[in-house]
Amino acid sequence: MKKLLYLNMVLLLLLTSCGNVKQIQSYVNTGNYDAAIDLSVEKLQKKRGSKAGDPYAALLKEAYDKATQRDLEKINRLKKDVNPEKWQGIFDTYLQLDTRQEKIKPLMPLRLVKENRNLDFNFTDYTNDILDAKHHLAAHLYKKAKILMAKGQKADFREAYDILDNLDRMDPNYKDVRNLMTQAHQRGMTYALVEIKNETNKILPKQLQVDILNFNSYGANNFWVEYHNYGVKNLQYDYKINLKFKQINISSDQEREKEIIETKDIQDGYTYQKDANGNIVKDSLGQPIKIPRMITVRSKVHLYQQYKEAQVQAETEIIDLRTNQRKANIPLQSSFVFDHRYATQTGDQRAIRNEYINFLKEKRVVFPSNEKMVFDASQEIKMKFKDILNQAEFL
Repeated sequence: MKKLLYLNMVLLLLLTSCGNVKQIQSYVNTGNYDAAIDLSVEKLQKKRGSKAGDPYAALLKEAYDKATQRDLEKINRLKKDVNPEKWQGIFDTYLQLDTRQEKIKPLMPLRLVKENRNLDFNFTDYTNDILDAKHHLAAHLYKKAKILMAKGQKADFREAYDILDNLDRMDPNYKDVRNLMTQAHQRGMTYALVEIKNETNKILPKQLQVDILNFNSYGANNFWVEYHNYGVKNLQYDYKINLKFKQINISSDQEREKEIIETKDIQDGYTYQKDANGNIVKDSLGQPIKIPRMITVRSKVHLYQQYKEAQVQAETEIIDLRTNQRKANIPLQSSFVFDHRYATQTGDQRAIRNEYINFLKEKRVVFPSNEKMVFDASQEIKMKFKDILNQAEFL
């Protein structure tokens, strides 16, 4: 049995190894050289220096040579292009060439054990090429960003910021890039003034207004959009957002009572089984045979329900202040129900169904105020309004 298990494990390992080699060969055949390199390197970290590693070493060499040739040919083609955008591709490809060979270097020297020879990998120092490409790319990105900023539109400032941010990551402290990023961010910002308007004949809870206008509490402000609940002097606002409460309906305090008669057959002790002569009948072990004694119990349950409901209707109005045009008008509505139940009973509590038992533990409570009902009913509107602000793409 142990021998059979061992053979099965060996066969499984062989099949797995064969599958990996075929997978890598498939990557090479389809031009997915870096996937072939990654998988080969992974396998060689365990199999290097053994005959089992020879297929992976050979495939690694083949994938590396082909990938290097393809990348160098790509660079040569790009260098002939007059479009300065080429420098991004040239820079990225040189980095890829360098990263690829650095991934392989720790495996060196790599040997084909069966052929008793080392594989020759042609590694190149790309440092000067990378620096040259970075120099040209940085100059191009810097110029491109300044051209965009000169257009003076918010979208252009935002695009310029992204370009400058990429440049700063690639080449920190390049010229005055960080100052330009600050300018691009300031000029690309959108400012929106938010106001709550109560068009109902009900009072809006003050805390509700505070919660809605606390934009930081639910992350409404983002990198390009800032919301204010009061006007800042000398600040040019792009949008006005009005949250209009249109209608509030609150029901009266309602109390309902329902009387329920409950009956139930339950066991109440037992009697002994007797024969025709009145003698107690015993079982095979000599024990008296017991018969459950069933009785019917009754209880009267008074179920009380305290009920109150509030409904709130609102709308979000978005106005572009630069054109004085309404951009959106989004209806919102929500509701809240206060539903409290409690019960009393007389009679035998054992007759009462479980669904009423918990109500017996409750007592009558004070109805929530109209202000509390409006506050609770408006929570869903607040969250919907938050979603509108978070999802807005203002320019």
